Amino acid sequence: MLFSAVLIWVSFLLLQQTELNTPPQTGLYAWYVEGGLQANGQRVSEWKNIDALDQARTLNQVVGRPKLVKVQSVSGPKSILRLEKAALWQTVQSWKTLNAERTVIIYGRLAPNSSGVLFDGSTRKGVSPVRYQKGEWQLSGQAITETTPGQWGTYGFVFDNASQPQGGFIVGANVATEERLACDIAEILVYSRVLTEDELKQTELYLQSKWGNPQDLPESEQPTPFTFATDSAIKYKILRQAGDDEVHTYRIPGLATTEKGTLIAVFDARNKSGADLPGDIDVAMMRSTDDGDTWSPMKRIIDFDAAVPGSSGNGVGDPAVLVDRKTGAIFVAALWSKGKRAWHGSGPGLTPDETGQLVLVKSTDDGVTWSNPINITQQIKKPEWRLCFNGPGNGIQLEDSTLVFPAQFRDEEGMPHSCFIASRDSGQTWTISPPAIPQAIPTSESAIAQLPDGSLLLSMRNESKAGVRAWARWEWKEDVMRGTWSQPWYTVVDPTCMASLIRTEKGALLFSNPNDAQRRVNLTVRKSTDGGKTWDTGRVLDPGGAMYSCMTVLRDGRIGLLYESIDSEGLVFLRFEP
Repeated sequence: MLFSAVLIWVSFLLLQQTELNTPPQTGLYAWYVEGGLQANGQRVSEWKNIDALDQARTLNQVVGRPKLVKVQSVSGPKSILRLEKAALWQTVQSWKTLNAERTVIIYGRLAPNSSGVLFDGSTRKGVSPVRYQKGEWQLSGQAITETTPGQWGTYGFVFDNASQPQGGFIVGANVATEERLACDIAEILVYSRVLTEDELKQTELYLQSKWGNPQDLPESEQPTPFTFATDSAIKYKILRQAGDDEVHTYRIPGLATTEKGTLIAVFDARNKSGADLPGDIDVAMMRSTDDGDTWSPMKRIIDFDAAVPGSSGNGVGDPAVLVDRKTGAIFVAALWSKGKRAWHGSGPGLTPDETGQLVLVKSTDDGVTWSNPINITQQIKKPEWRLCFNGPGNGIQLEDSTLVFPAQFRDEEGMPHSCFIASRDSGQTWTISPPAIPQAIPTSESAIAQLPDGSLLLSMRNESKAGVRAWARWEWKEDVMRGTWSQPWYTVVDPTCMASLIRTEKGALLFSNPNDAQRRVNLTVRKSTDGGKTWDTGRVLDPGGAMYSCMTVLRDGRIGLLYESIDSEGLVFLRFEP
């Protein structure tokens, strides 16, 4: 009897301890634990939601270089997330919105003297930043725990019905991925309700008993650092990194080879932040005369005065570059946003005060000097459209010397359409094609190539979020502007991203994009020999985070590619044999 009584008492204590060391489950909306951290070496690619909850809330959007670090906790070796100018997030479409009461609990450690946003919503319709600044928390809810920066502990935040909604979830930065907070994070729990005081204590005890004061394991026990693809035939060079020449962020690569074999790289120099237009953004350029081994200093070639009152930075961006092999001239096209006249905010009309402007600059000396901006908006935009501009990357010259830029416009209803613009007089005047897919789906950023039979192949960013690329062929005979589009087809996975399409000297097509249906990772180049109907499995150029890319054929037939590298936090140039 005594033995039975002791056994019952021990079982009761164990049950109490188990319940005490398990966080509340009611209303648990998202739970990120160490086992969900996915990484390539040290570089974190995503943080999965636990299996029992909605996997659409997995944090698989990456900014900067989130790092996986091995630590010794009180319950054994584990992995944590280290954020240094980096963030993980998920869109509002997948993560959804918590409109009212919620509780967010994080076990982590802020870097000493750090300031920034611990977490936020990923949409301006659900902005709810939790900001640490000058030793205090700033948020629409209430901070309910106190942990000294530099020390591990529980950070708890409660939001009642009067708080701002939480649309999407971004960890380590704000909605524009600015104000990045240097911190370590071991675990995150998000509830769709306000926890009671006892539940908060229960969760805090669970976290403390599991993690304690984690210490980094020796370097020999850490994951191997990230490397580019192991293909020794691929040569990589980091061309631009965040902070170079006091520029906050470099994005949107374009690349072309001139008649003299010079490489012209163009890109956004986002001076003050990483955000898209509108903002203080200039189009910049670099040259290489040795196939990308060395490059000239950066030069701004389209730069409107950011100090103009009411201009919201007077930015210009999303460049594309095109070489006229008949005259030797080089053109760069870009979108100018005077005020809030970019993708959002641009409206009907033709003037800079009404709508975004499509501008060109021209070089006649192999990219050494450039003209003032030439505005072609009135030549190609219908007044009722909300916006019309080029597709970023590069343009092409047809066999009859016609110049062609991929393009896009938003119609009077706001729906985006992929198309192209063309000039048959060496860039003096331009006309625009009909949309490639008028009604079925929205499309935007596109890339274009001429096929051996003379037709044009357009590869389009599919804004329906279907996770696959859209394609169509423009068929014409005597006049490129008097043709018809084929029925569209859909092939090659794509995470709704800009991509690159070129034709090699041997007539094959090459296509580069992030090879994933949802995430901008695993930059891959594929080949097609049947006009883009089918593609091979491809060659991995960067297995990690990679976004926009642009290819060109070098003078010796090799391929040059400039792309946005998340790990390098900038633009990387590489070369490979086709």
